[in-house]
Amino acid sequence: MKVTNFSVHHYMGVLVFCIGLLGLGAYSYIHLPRESFPDVRVPVVNVTSVLDGANPSDIELSVTVPIETAIDGTEGIKKITSSSMEGLSVVSVEFFPEVSKATALQRIRDAIDEAKADLPNDVEEPTVQEFTFSSIPILIYNLIGDDRVSRSEMKDLAEDLEDEIKEVTGVLDVNIIGGREEEVIIEIDPERLHFYNLSVPQVVQILKASNRNVSAGAATLGTNRIVMRVPGEYKTPGDMKEVVVGLGEDGAPIYLMDVALPRFGYAEETSRSRTYNFLDVDGETPLNKYVEPRKSVSLQITKRSGENILRIADSVADVFASREFPIGIEVVKGMDQSKDVKMMVGDLENGIGTSLILVLLVIFIGLGFRNAVLVSLAIPFSMLMAIIILRIKGETLNMMVLFSLILSLGMLVDNAIVIVENIYRHYCMGKPRIEAAMTGTAEVAWPVIASTATTVGAFFPLVFWPGLMGEFMSFLPMTVIIVLLCSLFVALVINPTLCSLLMRRKPEAIFKDPDVHKPDYKAVLIYERMLGLMLHRPGWTLVTASLLMVLTMITYGMYGAGVEFFPPVDPPTLICEVDAPEGVSLAESDRMCKMLEDRVFGAPGSGYDAPVANLKIATVSISLNSGGGMMDQGGGPVNVQLDFVDREYRTESTVLTLEEVRKRVEGLDKQGNRVTHPLFAADYNVIRPQEGPPTGKPVAIDIYGEDLNLMTRVAQDMKQIMKETPGTAKPTDDAATSAPTFEWEVDLAKAGMVGLDRGTISDFLKLGVGGSVSSTYGHGDDEQDIRLRMPEEYSQTSNSLLNIFVPTPLGGSVPLGAVAHAEMIPGPVTIRHYDRKRVIAAGAEVQPGIRADATIRDAFQKEAKQYAFPTGITYRFGGAAEEQEDAQQFLIQAFWIAVFIIIMVLVLQFNSLWMTAIVMVSVVLSLMGVFMGLLVLNFPFGVIMTGIGIISLAGVVVNNAIVLLDAVLHFEKKGMSNYDAIVTASMVRFRPVLLTAVTTILGLVPMALKTNLDFKSILRLDLMHMIQADADSAQWWQGMSVAVIFGLLVATVLTLGVVPTLALLYSNLRDRFRAKFHRGLQQG
Repeated sequence: MKVTNFSVHHYMGVLVFCIGLLGLGAYSYIHLPRESFPDVRVPVVNVTSVLDGANPSDIELSVTVPIETAIDGTEGIKKITSSSMEGLSVVSVEFFPEVSKATALQRIRDAIDEAKADLPNDVEEPTVQEFTFSSIPILIYNLIGDDRVSRSEMKDLAEDLEDEIKEVTGVLDVNIIGGREEEVIIEIDPERLHFYNLSVPQVVQILKASNRNVSAGAATLGTNRIVMRVPGEYKTPGDMKEVVVGLGEDGAPIYLMDVALPRFGYAEETSRSRTYNFLDVDGETPLNKYVEPRKSVSLQITKRSGENILRIADSVADVFASREFPIGIEVVKGMDQSKDVKMMVGDLENGIGTSLILVLLVIFIGLGFRNAVLVSLAIPFSMLMAIIILRIKGETLNMMVLFSLILSLGMLVDNAIVIVENIYRHYCMGKPRIEAAMTGTAEVAWPVIASTATTVGAFFPLVFWPGLMGEFMSFLPMTVIIVLLCSLFVALVINPTLCSLLMRRKPEAIFKDPDVHKPDYKAVLIYERMLGLMLHRPGWTLVTASLLMVLTMITYGMYGAGVEFFPPVDPPTLICEVDAPEGVSLAESDRMCKMLEDRVFGAPGSGYDAPVANLKIATVSISLNSGGGMMDQGGGPVNVQLDFVDREYRTESTVLTLEEVRKRVEGLDKQGNRVTHPLFAADYNVIRPQEGPPTGKPVAIDIYGEDLNLMTRVAQDMKQIMKETPGTAKPTDDAATSAPTFEWEVDLAKAGMVGLDRGTISDFLKLGVGGSVSSTYGHGDDEQDIRLRMPEEYSQTSNSLLNIFVPTPLGGSVPLGAVAHAEMIPGPVTIRHYDRKRVIAAGAEVQPGIRADATIRDAFQKEAKQYAFPTGITYRFGGAAEEQEDAQQFLIQAFWIAVFIIIMVLVLQFNSLWMTAIVMVSVVLSLMGVFMGLLVLNFPFGVIMTGIGIISLAGVVVNNAIVLLDAVLHFEKKGMSNYDAIVTASMVRFRPVLLTAVTTILGLVPMALKTNLDFKSILRLDLMHMIQADADSAQWWQGMSVAVIFGLLVATVLTLGVVPTLALLYSNLRDRFRAKFHRGLQQG
């Protein structure tokens, strides 16, 4: 190869390149941003619109539908979802991945500009924002206060911290939960207002006009020019009392204090927060007893896309460390994704290190010290080169990238093994090192290129995986391809150069007849005898392999462990969500949440003596705001987030903790025995936070229609079917139709006679129920709202509101009941759309310990299809089922595209369809190995992980057959008989084939066993913790690792026997055909 010859002759430049590669690669690795999962960048745009006081039905018709209509024709949209709530519309638009975020934002902004003409006049300006998974909080800090600190003081402190935290580079937003806002309340007496014949708009207008400083211009006095101003801003609520709001009949001033009472107060409480700290004084060991909750204010911190989460977490910690907090305030950190990232990155780094040791051990045993050193150098050079490329691309160091490095670790040395082994073979022929390096590389360069191309070709279709799942999973093939191409460069450039400088041989290693020389060590001699038996009985060999394949598939079909979509992992947190009856007050929601807390945390009188296991911090968030989130993501308006202790302090799997929480909700103990009554006052959901790409609930169905009551009934029936399906847990739906609503019917004729309309009456009702902000008090961060409202007794019942006098434009006032009446009706709280159609989603989790979620999903779908859906109701299986179907279709297509690419490479390499077909037999043999592994270990077939494993195997297993058949052709050209050429080639390539397979297998063994060496403990000489078992990150990749290990193991063993057998049959048939053809020509 020219590139090899050039590098060997210019070795000094190659050495300098290697030194630079090591330095720049190490720098890039240290400075790569860290995160647990890839920052998925599928363009999703949210449009949020606020229309105060409007009920969900009005929001749907007047706001959501016009916006959806305007957006619907926008190019590149994949789906539109929306939620219409009280006073709020949220429309979420997902574009196809090929649309950039900037383009998506601009297209939606343009559509919203066109829709504004169709929106109500009093709707606030719709906000258009992009959504990323970086919008999920990465840190939660809790400010815990005792009786010496008020909730408003805690809120003020949190707002001060919010300003500082937002200045940290990479922080996107800070959300504050809990605390209370101070404001100035002006309680208007409706009867006094009626007595003085004043209207609320009059009072509001005068208060606004009076609360401002007015410039009076400037004047020249002598030699000075003086600026004049008239101060008017309120300094105390007492200043407001003296404001003249009108004149009496006798011309006497009417002061605000004559019709209202200004005072300091609190805004309506919309959220509450409290914190449980279950850690001992050492801050690490969990307490196994109940602790009292403490009032708190939580700061939820989110990061910008692509930023380094570890650096952000350290900078935010510095903000808190630099502050001196008042007496009575304690800071407790709850959720900390940076810690999870450190743990996951540490696990995978330990996995890389453990795999590296195993691979190097095999290389040193198989190749000897000096050659092993030359081969092993391919590992750091290839990986560091790949990391440099990843940093240039702007990628992060996440779980997908790190596992890709582990997966590549065993494969990237394959090229180096073949190259170095062949160079050494030529060197032992007596050639000089430089000549051996060049000729040895040239002899196997194209087979090495072809084998790399087949592996790259297998992974290449996965790069084009569409949708959210594709954005998430595409990091794996992209990284593997980069590493393999780097390893090819190292094998063709760096390895030959180093061999030409450093390779040594022993005198007795030189052999005289290189063309027929066969290795003579014991393992090869045993293999030679076994190969001879198979070659002399080719029929029996092929029949045995075929029967083994058929038997494996039949056995798997009968005893397989089912199908799973994504592997279950131990969650680091849980969310207990309280879906309280719609329309209940904040206090009632708080009471229902406390019932759940008492059971989960083992409060006295709850029937439980201790909290559930593994607890560290529990943060309770109670809010009146829905936010329109998806029902399967958790984190609703009333929830308890449980953060678990680090892995080394856990007494059981957190999956078991999740199940125990569910049992306590049902009033059961850990063994399932009845302890107390179930909680029925609300719907209590125990949610495992989504890790990896969002897939929805394992079992889910979307119900479409126009009649919400009918849709809700069908959803209830679907939940019952889910409940009766074995393996499901906690069926839920997102229907919400029981909120009490006062519907006011205005008598337009009577109202018109006194000059009133719906708008005026609606404004007066707002004042009576929630008040109206008329102005502000104070400056800057101390600014408070001035809210006009009526005394609370007027908003307790509809009758009290009916007796309020409403001022009229014609003068005088009339009772509200004279022009309107109210009726209490149930109304929807949230109306959801999917692609502009009303939808209610029902779904269920699977019970802990069950991995075959796809099998359970299929059982539910079978029963659901037999249900008699009413007229006007349609359905679609959603959640993970939708993602699974899309993933299955894509992976099947990707597999056949990969097979086609591999076939093209093989045809180019061998220029023979028969030789290509022989090589492709290895792919079939690898499938047998995959299913054998799943049977032996009783693992379910993972749609994602096993599917990717099979595709990657297609590219890996053919490499051995390529190298083997290339050697057969080489020895045939030397004049050997078919049989001798095949035997000699098999023996010569036995060690490289075995080594390349074993290195790939051992590289994945730590992931398959979920066991690594903990190098930090080793460096600390902490030998008790040097073995790390049940690594959290390995739970993700165990299924794929098992598939690749067993597939490659079986394929390698059978390739060494079946491929030579097929090659011999092909060679004999080819020779017979040629001989017959030549005889025909001679006779002709």
